[in-house]
Amino acid sequence: MTTLADIAETQRLAMLSLSQRMADFETHLKASPPGADLTGLHKDFSAFKEHVWGVFSALQRQIAELSRSVDVIEMRHRKKFLLLGGVPESSGEKVPETVASILQSKFGLSDLAPSSLTVCHRLGSASDGHARPILLRCADSKIRDLIWRTKTKLKGSSYVVSEFLTRQRQTAFTTARKLFGVTNVWTMDGVVNVKLPDGKRRRVFSVDEVVALGVEHGKQLDQEAPPESSSNRKSATSPPSIRSRRTIKKK
Repeated sequence: MTTLADIAETQRLAMLSLSQRMADFETHLKASPPGADLTGLHKDFSAFKEHVWGVFSALQRQIAELSRSVDVIEMRHRKKFLLLGGVPESSGEKVPETVASILQSKFGLSDLAPSSLTVCHRLGSASDGHARPILLRCADSKIRDLIWRTKTKLKGSSYVVSEFLTRQRQTAFTTARKLFGVTNVWTMDGVVNVKLPDGKRRRVFSVDEVVALGVEHGKQLDQEAPPESSSNRKSATSPPSIRSRRTIKKK
C-alpha cells in the first residue's frame, strides 16, 4: 500500500530529475552560437519552468496538508493511551499484573485490577539490556487522566509515564528537547509545548516547526542543549518512540 512517505519520495526524485533537465536545458542555451535567435526558446523555457514549479509547489502543499490531517486523526486515537517506561523486563512476565501493581502502589489505585487495563503490552521487539516501554489503556478514562495529572508521584523511581505520540510528534518532541532543553519542552494532550528563551510558549506539531523556532532563536541541532540537573533529567526523560508491531484495536 502506498504511504505518504512513498509519495514524498516520488516527488523528491521527480523534482531532482526535473532540476537536472532544466539545468541541461540552460547549459545548451548558453552554449548556442552568438547571433542565434533564441527569443522564442527562452520564452517557452521560462513558461515551462514556471508551470512545472507551480505544479510541484501545489503537490507539496497537498502532501503537507494530508500528512497533518492523518497525524491529527492518529493522535486523536492515541490520546486514550499512555506509555509506561522503566519497568524491568523478564522472560515469562505478566505485564498487566506488573503494571496494575505499580499503579496501585504509586498512585493509590487500590481497586485497580489487571482486568481494568484493556490494553497492556510492551512495544517493539525484545532486545538485551533494554526494557521496552509498556503501552496501556484503562477501561475508565478518568483513571488514565488521573495517572497523567499526577505522574510526578513517580519522581525518584525508575518509572516514567509519557503520552503515546505519533512518530511525527515524537520526532518534534525529541528535536525540541535537544534544541531548548529537557525542562523547557513537554507534551499535553498530544501537543508538544516549547518554552522559548524569551519566556514565550509555542505549540509545535512537526520537526520543521521546531527547526524554524531554533533558527529564530539562534539554536542549531549541533549545539548542546542547556545543562539540566541530574534529578530533572531523570524525571523528565521519556521512553524512546518505538513503532508497535501489534495492531491497536479500538475499544
